[in-house]
Amino acid sequence: MAVTLAHLNWQVAFGNPFDILRAGALCIAGMLARLAYPQSPSFTCLLMIGSVLVLCLSHFLANGNYGSTLDIVVGMISGLWGIMLGSVLSKVVASATKRTA
Repeated sequence: MAVTLAHLNWQVAFGNPFDILRAGALCIAGMLARLAYPQSPSFTCLLMIGSVLVLCLSHFLANGNYGSTLDIVVGMISGLWGIMLGSVLSKVVASATKRTA
């Protein structure tokens, strides 16, 4: 998450403004959002899509460059992959707690 929220001058040190680290951070954020709200998958999808759009808007307001459409698509896909991983993880945790109880 630190790479996603880093200052624009620091992001240059990581290479491409939208690289693997930012995609991974959005994936982890999606997974944590899904684990936080297990009963509402549509809310977590809207939360991640909205987060990516707000992130792109904040980059546009900060330096006048919103990146490419591919950056937005990669961000949304990363967040949705995280939601899917969080869903699988919550099912594994739920089934493990049922077996031990």
